[in-house]
Amino acid sequence: MEKHLTPEATQGMLEFTQNSIYLMGASFVLGSLFTLFLLLVLDFVRRNKEEKKF
Repeated sequence: MEKHLTPEATQGMLEFTQNSIYLMGASFVLGSLFTLFLLLVLDFVRRNKEEKKF
């Protein structure tokens, strides 16, 4: 016995899948930008500490 989905259900699943992929991509980009920002801040903090020693 095969179960078939209605076209509306199939379209809903397709939209959900596309939105999930966009969400994963956006979270990857935002996470990468946040990591770069954090690394830059830590680098400036370390550089300023080294300048104060001399």
